[in-house]
Amino acid sequence: MKKDIKLKFKNGKFRIFALSDTHVVANGDARVTRDIDAIVEAIKPDLVLYLGDQVWKSAAENADTLRDALHMQTDPVEKRGIPWAHVFGNHDRERGFKNEDQEKIYEEFPHCLSEAGPDEIDGTGNYMLPVFDGEGKKIVYAVWAVDSHSGFMDLVKKQGLNEDPWFYSLPEPLTGGVHSPGYDMPHFSQVLWYWNKSLELEREQGGKVPGLMVMHQPMPEYTIPYKNPAQTFYRGNMRESVGTGNFNSGLFGAVVERGDVKTIISGHDHINDWQAQYLGVTLSYDAGLSYDNYCDDDLRGGRVVDIDENDPWNVKTYMVRSSDFVPDYPGEKKEVIKC
Repeated sequence: MKKDIKLKFKNGKFRIFALSDTHVVANGDARVTRDIDAIVEAIKPDLVLYLGDQVWKSAAENADTLRDALHMQTDPVEKRGIPWAHVFGNHDRERGFKNEDQEKIYEEFPHCLSEAGPDEIDGTGNYMLPVFDGEGKKIVYAVWAVDSHSGFMDLVKKQGLNEDPWFYSLPEPLTGGVHSPGYDMPHFSQVLWYWNKSLELEREQGGKVPGLMVMHQPMPEYTIPYKNPAQTFYRGNMRESVGTGNFNSGLFGAVVERGDVKTIISGHDHINDWQAQYLGVTLSYDAGLSYDNYCDDDLRGGRVVDIDENDPWNVKTYMVRSSDFVPDYPGEKKEVIKC
């Protein structure tokens, strides 16, 4: 792992805090810093994961605006020496500042463990972070980060297809997700990368290594649990439609067949925070943690994953709220910009 930072269990425990959709703009709302500071102080995570749409609009202009916006979100983590990593969302590059160039800014931060990922596969930010046992010798758990891209039209253009986006906005898509031409998901080259690296990890460690997978936009399979709540042990809040794309590259099928990733977390849909089980995998959401974009005050927060070194196949995951830890929450109001 780069920067000589080795993720390890401490006293048999490892805690991950995942947050998403901070949507910080230039000179953004400082309450996002306040909330992250209060939460990490209270829950004391060993790793923090930012699940996309860290910035948008004016903060996505260039290296300087990006760097300032990232400081607002990562300073509470950096000052405590907590390792962190990220994936990109669909809004991070909307001003034309490419993700591969943004990645270089992220990697300037001393405790950032994110990597661009292999050049030969699609996307920026495909990597696996190993979590070692307390002695730092054996990999006990794996954190998989996958780029869910910005928009489906990138793939359409690459294939030389009709470039009218609404041509692909099907009124009755297979996934049953949001009626939109915009959303993408991990591509097959990324599925193949995960499959091969998972096999490699199994061979190296002498057995499958349980893990967590994170991405910004939810897989099409996220449309299944809320329609089948009893069968999937569905619980939590769903206050907007599942923002998935019409195209399915088969990543969830690969996860089920490999049998190592047992928990998946997505962001993107700011006011959903439910979790459910489908084919042995826990599908879960992060509610958004933004003050410069829409969020619901009672949901704003992030998702915790608690892992026991002696039983890493059975993790506990749950939401924590800004309201649980921030005095005078939510504080002064200001108008937010909706996507």
